[in-house]
Amino acid sequence: MQAYLGKASLSWIADHSCISLELLRQWRQEPRFLLVMDWSKSIFSKVFQENLALNDYALEQYHYIAAEISLLEESLRIAVRVPLYQRFKKLGRCLISRRQNNLPLSKYDLRLFRRLFLFFLTLEQHWPSSARKRINEDFLPLARDVVWPLLKEGQWVESELESLQQTDPLPQIRHELENKLSETLKRFV
Repeated sequence: MQAYLGKASLSWIADHSCISLELLRQWRQEPRFLLVMDWSKSIFSKVFQENLALNDYALEQYHYIAAEISLLEESLRIAVRVPLYQRFKKLGRCLISRRQNNLPLSKYDLRLFRRLFLFFLTLEQHWPSSARKRINEDFLPLARDVVWPLLKEGQWVESELESLQQTDPLPQIRHELENKLSETLKRFV
């Protein structure tokens, strides 16, 4: 639960999972448990990156996904964000270069850029970073002026994004995570 809810204390986890504080402390010192936790974080990060790169979502779903990522424990958030951002930055630079040199832009690259752009655009609301400047200065114009028209996406997402930024999905996500993780942990006790 600490990995998926970030700053949750052991006593809070004990209360919400109905697992004794002593047992939780014992698990945190058990090498096999710690290895499983490290392995599961790595697997989660890879699966998340793959799903985000391969699947299209509505803007409100990206908003929800970004909010959920912002709840994760810091090392897990970084394990998700850094490789995705490197891929996004490389792809964005490639598209800008190809556009400036009048080279064709592949539909696959345009769709992948759209997915990553929407994820990072919404993630900046929940977990701001130094990437915001590059997104706003380089990639927002690329998305608005090149990618959306070439993909025939229709209306630009700015107004929809502004209305979404007024909503806060975090309490709902926290509640769902508490329930799911509590049920999962009960199976192990």
